[in-house]
Amino acid sequence: MMVMTAKSGPLRAADVRQRNENLVLRLIYQARGKGVSQSEVVTATGLKPPTIFRIFSYLEEAGYIVPLERAAISAPKKGKPERKGRRPLAYVAKRDAMYFIGVEFWVEQISIGIFDFQGTSVYSSTDSLSRSENAAQVLEIIVALIEKALASLRIPREKVLGVGLGAPGQVNVGSRIVTFYPRIPDMRNFPIAASLEEKLGLKVYLHNNCSIIALSEFRYGKLGEQDSMFMFLLRSGVNGAFIDGGKIYMSPRGNTIEMGHISIDYEGPSCICGASGCLEAFMSSLDSCGKGSGRWLFENIESCGESTEATLDAAAGYLSSAVQTVSRLFRPSSFLFITHSGEVATELARRVESKIARSSSLFDDARPRFFGRPYDPGLAQRGAADLVVDSFLG
Repeated sequence: MMVMTAKSGPLRAADVRQRNENLVLRLIYQARGKGVSQSEVVTATGLKPPTIFRIFSYLEEAGYIVPLERAAISAPKKGKPERKGRRPLAYVAKRDAMYFIGVEFWVEQISIGIFDFQGTSVYSSTDSLSRSENAAQVLEIIVALIEKALASLRIPREKVLGVGLGAPGQVNVGSRIVTFYPRIPDMRNFPIAASLEEKLGLKVYLHNNCSIIALSEFRYGKLGEQDSMFMFLLRSGVNGAFIDGGKIYMSPRGNTIEMGHISIDYEGPSCICGASGCLEAFMSSLDSCGKGSGRWLFENIESCGESTEATLDAAAGYLSSAVQTVSRLFRPSSFLFITHSGEVATELARRVESKIARSSSLFDDARPRFFGRPYDPGLAQRGAADLVVDSFLG
């Protein structure tokens, strides 16, 4: 099965058929192990029953879906009489039909997950980097870790649909390169996706790591119903990502957002990017009481002693300035802060919300919600793997 996108010109019958097949398969995949019946898909899609029957038959014959045992179908709700006759037969994605790999890395570590066709994690590992590796060496480590994971599971390579890669720094998704990540030597205009494809023989889908973490938090993070979300990731530096309508926002040229390098004071401290007064530079300067010994910003916040409160309050002040800028540009319905610690993240979210509540500069009557969460490597892996899933299912 191949994902096809209609080109300019008349829409061909084959394009329509492929689009409908992808639509149905996505619904079955999203149902995970609960299963979906043909009648439910008819209702959800508006397609005619004979069309759905043909698609289900094709998908089952091709080995993408299998019937779910009738006994596993949920019992009817209490108070409602069960309809006579057999309940509709539900179908689920076949677990071993294919696999998706998700990789997320930064200067300190590489996290790898493998998921089956029901979206279940079948492998997860996180390995440290020493901060001494250059871009080429990091690439070789990623290759070795993926090969190790596949060998341990004994998964045939032809069943691996691809690798989703969340890379740090400025990423150009269209050119499939890491434009600039100063913390890893030589990671400038680095063709990481093409190089990884050549070494693995697998299709690679590249995005910024902050973006795929935000995507996964939006989809699976249980933050409640929302139409858009902006996430700040406070790690060795600061970055941000905007999720709108369930999709990652990018510039028209295919670049991801670099929120940590917006200037909040052009006469401020020098930043690692070469500019002055960036949000990241200010946030990093606040972490001086921890002597920069932590992998994450504010990882050693307790070492600040009596200045802990002042440090968190100053950090919230800088972040609230960035929040106001983001609100004027994107109007997200919520903001999420990700740090090493749920306690620190929640406290920053609370303080930012408090500062924003005292301000009338958001130009909007509807106030956004604020959340704080600890980094979850499993969600990061899933977000990266979803790059493959989304491309396959259209």
